[in-house]
Amino acid sequence: ELHSGEELAMSSFAEKKILHLTLAIGCGPMPIYDNIEALRGLRSLLLESTKHSSVILPQLFDKLTCLRALKLEVHNERLPEDFIKEVPTNIEKLLHLKYLNLANQMEIERLPETLCELYNLEHLNVNCCVKLRELPQGIGRLRKLMYLDNECTVSLRYLPVGIGKLIRLRRVKEFVVGGGYGRACSLGSLKKLNLLRDCRIRGLGDVSDVDEARRAELEKKKNLFELKLHFDQAGRRENEEDEDERLLEALGPPPNLKELWINKYRGKRNVVPKNWIMSLTNLRFLGLHEWRNCEHLPPLGKLPSLESLYIAGMKSVKRVGNEFLGVESDMDGSSVIAFAKLKKLTFYIMEELEEWDLGTAIKGEIIIMPRLSSLTIWSCRKLKALPDHLLQKSTLQKLEIWGGCHILQERYREETGEDWPNIRHIPKISIA
Repeated sequence: ELHSGEELAMSSFAEKKILHLTLAIGCGPMPIYDNIEALRGLRSLLLESTKHSSVILPQLFDKLTCLRALKLEVHNERLPEDFIKEVPTNIEKLLHLKYLNLANQMEIERLPETLCELYNLEHLNVNCCVKLRELPQGIGRLRKLMYLDNECTVSLRYLPVGIGKLIRLRRVKEFVVGGGYGRACSLGSLKKLNLLRDCRIRGLGDVSDVDEARRAELEKKKNLFELKLHFDQAGRRENEEDEDERLLEALGPPPNLKELWINKYRGKRNVVPKNWIMSLTNLRFLGLHEWRNCEHLPPLGKLPSLESLYIAGMKSVKRVGNEFLGVESDMDGSSVIAFAKLKKLTFYIMEELEEWDLGTAIKGEIIIMPRLSSLTIWSCRKLKALPDHLLQKSTLQKLEIWGGCHILQERYREETGEDWPNIRHIPKISIA
């Protein structure tokens, strides 16, 4: 590790075989150029980004052609001039590079096409490059790429069409569909990416081609364990409710999915297609966020392996009832378990929710959430009460009521609330 002011240490590089180096340039330029020959064998370099980077980087790229890993680090306290504006085009000389980390470089708008000459690159990290508008069109030549970390790249309008050729990909933090026209990938570009384990698909609200969704063949992706579906869009369209429903059904669920987020979905009638509910047998976590047209929660009690459920921003849901359990009102006296493995349940910003009533008007024995240990209610200002049979469970270890739930806060207030006796046995209670 070398900081500015330690220039004399550079002279010792010729006497040592330096393989890994952290270089902190600090406030002024460092006279490293005369000694750069001593660094030719360097394998990894962590370089703090400063206003001098535009001068230093091209020279480093010319000489450090044995690099396997390069990280251009940015600290939170940096000034705008400390961020690099562009990646030098001679990065193509780093032919052995496997790992490139440009995370938090908030001034980069484009990456050079020459980056696509890095045939050995396995991991590209552009997380939080908030001005990044597009990736190189030749990205399909990076055939060894396994990890594309592009989370929080809010200006990224599309991924290049060549992304579908990268059959070694294990992770794509944001698979962006929509804009870019002929230069952009489509949902069908996912077809051959069968090694994906973690993927977020953004821009689904602008997709109306159901056949294109089928060509993605998500249902064949046995290695896909984490999936996030974002139905965000550039503008409103007619029949968007029906289109979202048909699109979700056409996508089909990956068979071994363990974690699923669905964001800004606009379906109303067939809220979650039957093929999803019946196929998600391995799902452990489910997050549903901002479904503005949803009036009734889907029958999630049928999910046999679900352990954690997060529901937020359902502005049209006024009541949670038996439909949430996924059981029929007349079971001919038979016994059934709803949410058999659920441990954690969160309702967040359910502004219109007034009633939560489970298990009434059902014939036969029904067991609801037998393993529930954590219940969080946040910003549900109209909700009048919580189901007594959930509060009385011996498994319940934590109850949180936060963020403007005034009716509930009064009802369950410590010692003075009318239903305080129903919750006083819970080990950890937080009401604020």
